[in-house]
Amino acid sequence: GRMSARLTAKRGQRMHSEVMVRPLQISHLPAVAQVHLRAFPDSALSKLGGEAVRRYYEWQLTGPHDVHAVGAFIDDRLAGFCFGGRFRGALIGFLRTNRSYLTLLVLRKPWLLFNPLFRERALYAVRYINRAKPAREQPSNVPVTGSERAPFGILSIAVDPQAQGKGVGQVLMEDAEQAARQSGYGEMILTVHHDNVQAIRFYEKLDWV
Repeated sequence: GRMSARLTAKRGQRMHSEVMVRPLQISHLPAVAQVHLRAFPDSALSKLGGEAVRRYYEWQLTGPHDVHAVGAFIDDRLAGFCFGGRFRGALIGFLRTNRSYLTLLVLRKPWLLFNPLFRERALYAVRYINRAKPAREQPSNVPVTGSERAPFGILSIAVDPQAQGKGVGQVLMEDAEQAARQSGYGEMILTVHHDNVQAIRFYEKLDWV
């Protein structure tokens, strides 16, 4: 389901002294992939392995997006991450850029197709990549205001299970909200599976609906 948050007056933010938020670089992506694998072990992307996950986030970091990608670090170790902003071809661009690699990967791991979730996502991806047009690059400095502007989207947010309960998720969401507000967005959106009750409660505590 889709959730959204209106960006109005700045809310008070709680400080979490042990969690440091820093922009993500290419060199961080292997650690990002490992956090993703631990946080989402059953996702279709995780079934492809760490290198596929790393390539997915590399596309989000380097593609034609207005991306705000940050990591939450505890003692210089990545404890969580968030990719937000405005994405142009987040999925289709990744599939097209890595088409040969992903095809070879599935050929090497044909048993993946017996996994119902992976098979469903794979069939969707095949239909999507054959039907969709390439993402059109648009300059990020074109002023767009009011109802014409797309919301600031949270593409992915993950917390290492070993860092649960330390406020990492809240720090990341507060940082994303601040980035959206500073860039002039009036609304944020994200999607979450309707069965993920824990995540929905977390977002609702942060005033998402």
